[in-house]
Amino acid sequence: MDAKKRNKRLQKKSNKTESDSECKISHSQNYDSELSLALGVLTTGLYVATLYPSVPGGDSGELIAAAYELGVAHPPGYPLFTLLANCVIRLVPFESIAWRVNLLTAVCGGMAAAFLSKLVIRLTGKLSCGAFAVGLWCWCKLTWTWSITSEVFSLNNLFITIIMKLSVDFNYSAGEMKQKISLFGALMCGLSLCNQHTIVVYNMILILWVLLELKHNQLLSVTFLIKLGLTFALGLLPYIYLPLSAYYNQARWTWGDQRTISGFLKHLLRKEYGTFDLGKDGVQQGLFQSLQLFMFHLVSEMTVIVLILFCFGMTQAIYRFVYKKHRLYFIFALMMLVYTVFFSWRANLDVNNPLMYGVVERFWMQSDIVVIVISALGFNFIVRYFEDQFPVLRKLLIDVLIVIALIAFQLNRNYPSCNQSQNTAVYEFGMDVLNTIPNGSFVLSKGDLPSNTLRYLYLCENVRPDLLLFDQEVLTYDWSVSMMKKVYPDIVFPGDHLYTHDAIMSDGRTAFSFKRFLDVNSQSRSVYGCIGVQDHENSWMSNYDLLPFGVCSQFIKKGSSINLSQYSKQTQDIAENWTHPYNGFEDSSWERVATNEMWHAKISSAFQLYQMSEEAKIAKKKSEYLTVSYQLYDSAIQKNGNIPSYWHKNFALVCERMMHIESKYNKKEILKKVILHFELFLKKDPGDTDSDAIRKALISMKTQLSSFDVFRNHFCRHRDSDPAALANLLKAL
Repeated sequence: MDAKKRNKRLQKKSNKTESDSECKISHSQNYDSELSLALGVLTTGLYVATLYPSVPGGDSGELIAAAYELGVAHPPGYPLFTLLANCVIRLVPFESIAWRVNLLTAVCGGMAAAFLSKLVIRLTGKLSCGAFAVGLWCWCKLTWTWSITSEVFSLNNLFITIIMKLSVDFNYSAGEMKQKISLFGALMCGLSLCNQHTIVVYNMILILWVLLELKHNQLLSVTFLIKLGLTFALGLLPYIYLPLSAYYNQARWTWGDQRTISGFLKHLLRKEYGTFDLGKDGVQQGLFQSLQLFMFHLVSEMTVIVLILFCFGMTQAIYRFVYKKHRLYFIFALMMLVYTVFFSWRANLDVNNPLMYGVVERFWMQSDIVVIVISALGFNFIVRYFEDQFPVLRKLLIDVLIVIALIAFQLNRNYPSCNQSQNTAVYEFGMDVLNTIPNGSFVLSKGDLPSNTLRYLYLCENVRPDLLLFDQEVLTYDWSVSMMKKVYPDIVFPGDHLYTHDAIMSDGRTAFSFKRFLDVNSQSRSVYGCIGVQDHENSWMSNYDLLPFGVCSQFIKKGSSINLSQYSKQTQDIAENWTHPYNGFEDSSWERVATNEMWHAKISSAFQLYQMSEEAKIAKKKSEYLTVSYQLYDSAIQKNGNIPSYWHKNFALVCERMMHIESKYNKKEILKKVILHFELFLKKDPGDTDSDAIRKALISMKTQLSSFDVFRNHFCRHRDSDPAALANLLKAL
């Protein structure tokens, strides 16, 4: 009897630690490949069904253009993604070029799902744990969002899951097989660094662990160490693409000059952005705040259940490391911890800005993968514990039911927001901006949204080939002129380097100011800035003004006269077909930025003319500018419904000014518009800093409206006796 009891206890203990037994794979794992493949295909299908149909916002337009023309993307260059994207562009014969590159990221995301499932099943011995990991991570909003757009993060996710899967296989193998897996892992580590450098933390920790394991198993020799080094170096070969692309210099879009060792290292190490920083001139948020944001992200994206399971999984990982000498779980946890702390320390973007917060959070996916693997370990521990206590649960497949419920929850809450198959807002933005510009103009872009979007449409889809499009911010880099002269023969570069004034540099190069650049190029073409002007060198301000044309602005010589009739006709219909509601997209999206820019574009010329009327010294000019401003505002408001609150405020102020000039418009009707639009503004934005002054002015207007002639005299006296009553309103413009 004692022997039987002892055998039962041993059997129970064996069941609890089944996932730890080397090379012993449970019966359920016989189907791990089939399930992982199915989950990978299903995830790919979901991603493909929800892909952006054309160019998304952010860096996507630049990455696609670099791949299309075989140029070099921004630091560190992303050579592997560029080459893969170029192959997909050439091999897929249908849909837009942007959609084809979006497809590449979707496929990488689906493959990452398959490898994630495989490694989790191998670790836990349960098929349900593999489905648990895929459903909660691959179908969470963050992972989904960056798996359907032309970005490098999906490929990075794939490399992380491959390297972690190889680590699991390495851990459970022996002898010659251990060496073979380590060689393949070295190749993958090298290749992964050709895509995104954030994976270097994971690589360093895993490489050190593998070397120690090989030494412990007496499999590490000098010869084999050299083999590992050479295999790792073989994975880095795609970086040869950077100097080759720079040497041939065929692409109209390329970043940097990698023809020299110093130029190559500058690009590789991201020195122009600040090595180890996300962006140049960024603001440190503080380690504690960044870690808090990451914890909040885990709860919101993958539910509090994952956080609880992660705690159980970490307990198991520590227990196995201390008492069973099983190091793999601890290595994974260490990877995540070191990376998360390091990234949180170096993430120097203002997370109070929703757009910058969106940039930061996409780097959390690398931590999320490890979190979900350890959470799956915790899930496995809890399920096995209750199955041992209540064997009937095993027959009821309670783990499968839980996983199905969690997956259904993720799909239900994330599919609507992640489905971008009908989202063409950024594409529409780019097309609208390009179609605004007069024929044959020179367009100088500024900022990610206009530069990358217009670049894609102009270079990849050949939209508006009559224009000359150039990123003005590129001029601020030393390499720009030498690299751009060949591919942009129609642009006149009056020197070798942009500087604050025309001069001869100490190295013999000729420097030129931005004013000089505008002078020589505006002789043959009209020049426009979209959106705004580079802020590195402002010499242009002494000779030029900006005249709004929707999102863009034309550079005009100071003192130039404006043909009001022609200008109003050219600008009155800008963004007329833009129907996306103001603030209609998520705060952190580029669609929100594009939408707000387009709503401003609808009335930018009206606003400009109001400002010009305020500055005009001649009464006739003041009246002309104000009248056309009123006409443009009135027309735009009639054409558009649910307009932004600031439209009401600005139009009311324009109408108030119209009360004091002679025009063909009935002043009583204009006064009614002043009252109406001030009231609408207060309704939409009651907390505005000028709300008290507006309410004070409205009291006077309303009491005098019934007797307008009396009101005119009283209002003018009131305005003269208390000029501060409306001063704040005028300053708001």
